[in-house]
Amino acid sequence: MTSRVSIISADLADPKHASVILEMFDLYMRDPMEGGIAMPPEVRRNLIAGLRAHPACHVFIAYHSTAPVGFAICFLGFSTFNARPLLNIHDISVTPAMRGRGVGRAILEKVEATARKLKCCRMTLEVREDNHVARGLYRKFGFAQSTIGTVKQEFWVKPLTRTRAHPTSPTAASASASTAKAGT
Repeated sequence: MTSRVSIISADLADPKHASVILEMFDLYMRDPMEGGIAMPPEVRRNLIAGLRAHPACHVFIAYHSTAPVGFAICFLGFSTFNARPLLNIHDISVTPAMRGRGVGRAILEKVEATARKLKCCRMTLEVREDNHVARGLYRKFGFAQSTIGTVKQEFWVKPLTRTRAHPTSPTAASASASTAKAGT
């Protein structure tokens, strides 16, 4: 199946690429695994400009023939322990009809090729504990839960602005409750 899949580095100055990312990202946000809510208008207005303004952003689009079927949005970071860059896969998604057909793996291969070209020491990502399909793909691709010795690491969040909180996040639920109690 992946023989008809191509992965490109998106040029967000290209209106076609920008439009594809907006539509694919909206579909991603509507997925029950990501909260099941349409992209808010302010995110739609600001996403492309924000990604373009971020100097360490790498965006990839997967096409099957000419139809977009997946994407990844990544950010270059830096490992102080290794004194080398790292590439974080912030968002990755494949359209429901194309899941299980090698598209996710093809996207990961393109991201890894980019990370190697940038001399990164590693790639990172976050994944929901209950997203067994994605976790299986990531394991097969060589990802593992981060540890220091035998101690697992966790990803923590402290919201700094009042934006759309991820509805499946425990932080979102407590933040919503706190906001409601405060009357703001």
